[in-house]
Amino acid sequence: MKYEIIDYETLRLAVDGLCDFLFAQEIAPERVFDSRLVAYELLSNVLKHADGNAKLDFGLTPEFVELKIATAEVFFPVKKETCSDVYAESGRGLFLVDRLAERFITEDGVLLIRIKR
Repeated sequence: MKYEIIDYETLRLAVDGLCDFLFAQEIAPERVFDSRLVAYELLSNVLKHADGNAKLDFGLTPEFVELKIATAEVFFPVKKETCSDVYAESGRGLFLVDRLAERFITEDGVLLIRIKR
């Protein structure tokens, strides 16, 4: 299923659609939570830091929940190896994403995220 994200309302609708899909496929609630967190973090970063809109597509493989985020320009947030200080105002989101998921750029410039089922 594909969603276009142009603002925070369409972001919320897209992530709600993702969660509804995962629950309908009987994915464990913990993985649905992980998928929600990853999708919100990466898509909100697109809205904040990338030019234009994003398209979210998602599906399942036998091993993974797969999210695909397409933007007008290739958008790949830097991997976070360390978590920000407890008093920092930002910097924890991508650290969490990288602990929960694998991220790749496909040949056609789409951000592919895989979360273990």
